[in-house]
Amino acid sequence: METGWQLIYISGVSIALFIFILLITKQKKNAADKILTLWFFFALAHLIFITGYASGFIRQFPSFIGWELPLPFLHGPFLYLYILFLSGQQHYQWAYLLHFIPAVLTTILLAFILPGIQSDQLMLSAYQPLFRVVIGCIMISGVVYVVLSLILLYRHRQNIRGQFSNTDKITLNWMRYLISGMGVIWIVVIFMQSPRALYIAVALFIFFIGYFGIRQAGIFSNPASVHSVVLPTTLEVIELPEKNEIITEVTDRVKYEKTKLEDTKAAEIQSRLEQLMKEQEYYKDPELTLGDLAKMLDIHPGVLSQVINSKEGKNFYDYINTFRVEAFKQLLLEPESRQYTLLALAFECGFSSKTSFNRNFKKITQMSPSSYVKQQRVEMQDGD
Repeated sequence: METGWQLIYISGVSIALFIFILLITKQKKNAADKILTLWFFFALAHLIFITGYASGFIRQFPSFIGWELPLPFLHGPFLYLYILFLSGQQHYQWAYLLHFIPAVLTTILLAFILPGIQSDQLMLSAYQPLFRVVIGCIMISGVVYVVLSLILLYRHRQNIRGQFSNTDKITLNWMRYLISGMGVIWIVVIFMQSPRALYIAVALFIFFIGYFGIRQAGIFSNPASVHSVVLPTTLEVIELPEKNEIITEVTDRVKYEKTKLEDTKAAEIQSRLEQLMKEQEYYKDPELTLGDLAKMLDIHPGVLSQVINSKEGKNFYDYINTFRVEAFKQLLLEPESRQYTLLALAFECGFSSKTSFNRNFKKITQMSPSSYVKQQRVEMQDGD
């Protein structure tokens, strides 16, 4: 049985090492990639410690016992910062180093305590209350950072709707898996407190990170994109006192002073935008982004976002899908369209899936597509 466990331990560490090698050899790493790589380095070190405790192997090296205590303080901050930079919500990069103060302080504390304990085991009982406090802080830290990461995920979901016209292919599963996996690990730490159970939880977490990371484009590779995407850090929310409504104001990546977009200029951009949408029908591109339209209008994406929010009272996602729904309604009334299914017409208008079509149509018209067809007394082909 012990031989079987040893094989499991070796397999878990080997998988973690393989994933770390994939991360460290990735070309053109951005800030989020670097954070994930550094996180995995410490996660690998922590897994080796857990393996040592679970297998009893660490007893052969008593000088290493206890030095794993700072490592749990790192996982929460690394998770939070990775989600923060991956979703483009970061603002003050150097200030984020403050998240690692608990790990640094714990390391300094251990540097004074552990040498004495290793030379005199009687001192261990004297420091037991202190170790319990440290472990309690570790658990609190883990729970707090999981909650903070969930808040970041919610904000990121809202940001996506501000610059993508179709979110069906934008999966947030990678972030959900990371946060959920960390949540499960902290549940094991708090309620089970078993080295073997913790090892299994961590090993499975690393395995799933590897599996879904390889499937998720951009985690271990560099995907190419033909559509323009803007980081949410270029968009900030302010309140205009004269209208008492929330709109988006631009902050350029280089240096851009916050200024209120003049109403005449906003109206001009709105007019150009409507003309572009009606004449060129760019909304029929399922992958259309805010950045794409901004390029066509030769304006900053933040300016376009401000115009859509203030003049149309919608975010970019709802604005584009409103055009798609109206195009569908017009196409439905054409006699030659009756040889096609509803879904075929929806695809023609820019929708990319049945789910997206049904959801947006009902949101905009307050009725389902099938109910609308019955109301219009139009005979359509059967099928999705």
